[in-house]
Amino acid sequence: MAESWEEKAELIKKEAFLKPLKGVERKAQEEGGEMWKKITDEDIREALFNQSIQKAPGPDRLEFKAIRLFWEWDSQRTIDIVKLSFRLGIHPRV
Repeated sequence: MAESWEEKAELIKKEAFLKPLKGVERKAQEEGGEMWKKITDEDIREALFNQSIQKAPGPDRLEFKAIRLFWEWDSQRTIDIVKLSFRLGIHPRV
């Protein structure tokens, strides 16, 4: 059980940023295109920080404020999640 702010932050980092399953990346490379390679770390940062934190959460119910907190804790892992999402094609069609 996490009680302190530090313990809670560590628990969120551990649970929110799981490592991809073995074989998922290879399968994604076989099935997906190459457009994801054109997305830069700066593109992801700009997309995240150009959005208002006042926007309503999407279907995942995750607000930009929470995503920005994840960025502050571990920006590289946030970048990796976004890039993996594009490689796997797991993102809203909109």
